[in-house]
Amino acid sequence: MLKNIMKAGVLALITVIAAGCASGGGEGKLTRDVYLRGVFTWWDADPQFKLQPVEGKENVWFATSAADEPLIADGQPYEWKFGDAAWQCGTNFGFLSGEADIKLGERRQSNKCSAFDNFKFTPEEDGVYRFFLDWTEELPVVYIEKVEM
Repeated sequence: MLKNIMKAGVLALITVIAAGCASGGGEGKLTRDVYLRGVFTWWDADPQFKLQPVEGKENVWFATSAADEPLIADGQPYEWKFGDAAWQCGTNFGFLSGEADIKLGERRQSNKCSAFDNFKFTPEEDGVYRFFLDWTEELPVVYIEKVEM
């Protein structure tokens, strides 16, 4: 009898774990905090650059470059990506293929298990920029918009 109860308990535990792994928070859902990380954040997982949900859009998040230190249009690219605090696969978003350079408003697919594939953005004018992660499709997409001040 005790043996059957233990078997039932183990099966129940396996079922709960498997259901949690299968759902993974839902396809496209971020299951941990993700940050805009790059040369302008010293690659830190700084709470100031934590992704925030875009109001009215499911599975779309953004982070904004610092308003007090705008990105400077000096012809040099800023390397960046989205990643959680530990750079874990599944929430470590770099470029998927092709060129690393991304232009303002250009939508680029990203690799959610990127090791070293940083995006590069060269602003054409000084300013504050908003960086987006859109995971409404199977592959996450990133893009950048200039914030009008």
